[in-house]
Amino acid sequence: MSAEQVAEPVDPPRIEATWEWLCRAVDHIGRPGPGLSFPLAPASGDGLGPAHCSVLVVPPIPQSAHIARDFTRTTLVGRTADERVEDMSVTVSELVSNALRYGRAPGAERELQPALWLAFWDRWSCAVCAVTDESDRGPVAVEADELAESGRGLQVVSALSDTWGWNPRADGGKIVWALFRL
Repeated sequence: MSAEQVAEPVDPPRIEATWEWLCRAVDHIGRPGPGLSFPLAPASGDGLGPAHCSVLVVPPIPQSAHIARDFTRTTLVGRTADERVEDMSVTVSELVSNALRYGRAPGAERELQPALWLAFWDRWSCAVCAVTDESDRGPVAVEADELAESGRGLQVVSALSDTWGWNPRADGGKIVWALFRL
């Protein structure tokens, strides 16, 4: 398990509970089928679940980052300031792009279909966006050359989100998540 430090945390146990809840939900639900987009009804019993959680299976096509951004904007409209929704949309775009580029498990023959998970907690004023893929390798931020055309995705995620990290999945693969205070 890996996570960056949350800058000025309001309530660290609650913030940690948000992404932990989402990681458990992802493992419980498993890999959703291709082309699906659906809201999840969080269990109210644990008291840690979000007010709303939606899932989109991202197709492995060049337009995937755009599809993920639109899904994020639609899902979070009216939940927070437009600029924060834009931060989340850009972050989702980077996470989806990374999943499509690096997320295939070694030796995998089937087509990669990462899933984008969005959850928000009204009572704690935060949202978590996460992308699952099939690779067990954790994401690594690199120092891109000044003229490089790629290699800055995780730096963008780090700059726009309040914290981010990744967790291995119970059935293989990983979930890379980013948390935003709203």
